[in-house]
Amino acid sequence: MGERVMTQIESIEYLLRRSQRRDDVFPIRREFVQARVQNQHGEPTTGPGPLSKLLRAPHALELLLLVYAVTTSADYGVTERSQLWGRAAGIYLLPDRGASMAVSRQWHHLEKLGLIKRQQDGHLKRIIKLRELGRVGELTLPYTAPSGARGDVYFRVPFAYWREGWHQKLDMPGKAVLLAAMSRRKDTFTLPQDTRGARALGLGRHTVARGIEELMRHELLLSAGEDEVVNARMKRGFEWVHSYRLAAPFNLNLSNSEIKRLEAERLSLSQPPVDDGQAGRRG
Repeated sequence: MGERVMTQIESIEYLLRRSQRRDDVFPIRREFVQARVQNQHGEPTTGPGPLSKLLRAPHALELLLLVYAVTTSADYGVTERSQLWGRAAGIYLLPDRGASMAVSRQWHHLEKLGLIKRQQDGHLKRIIKLRELGRVGELTLPYTAPSGARGDVYFRVPFAYWREGWHQKLDMPGKAVLLAAMSRRKDTFTLPQDTRGARALGLGRHTVARGIEELMRHELLLSAGEDEVVNARMKRGFEWVHSYRLAAPFNLNLSNSEIKRLEAERLSLSQPPVDDGQAGRRG
């Protein structure tokens, strides 16, 4: 009878408990999805963040999200066996040396993107997370806790992503659009599916369309209506734009301005209507 090996679920839960995050959520800067770049005229605009370079590397994305969840302070590093990482990310489930090579390839990809760095820690490797912007030219930035100030916006991802099995239920388009939607930090938001709009999200047009369809099928993304907006690039000068809303457990990201707007909206709806006729007689 063979010895028992930790399952993927047990490996993930071990890492999540290791983080000791009391609120069971972890932050990611918006720049991971959408980076601030310069256009051809040198003016600031938005463009693809490192997420766009992980769309064909699902195991690398899973490893990175686990690193983001686990590392909380000091050098923002974590040291664990390759076998544990391999099981948690669904890369390699056997407790042998094959895990080292399989996991090392994924770390190498993340290191090339400037999202992590590796250091020797005894006979193991310590994985240290870097700033979510990734590599810009030859430059990478050390990680610091996001402040939430203008230019340092972040969103939160719940541990329910793993505990409810969404890491297995969702394909890469669904995961990418889920992260993009959470980064919007609004109660209702748009997810442009034209080429230019999708690129501003850091994703391709077809990825956005497939991701929306996938999330709506799982009822994680809900339709919030349709509005006609100005778009001078369209022949008639207008276009219909769909609005969406995230469902639990991913509807936890609202900016302060959005919270104030919703509170003001609720307050106005709770006020009794003014009877103009009675008001006139009292006058």
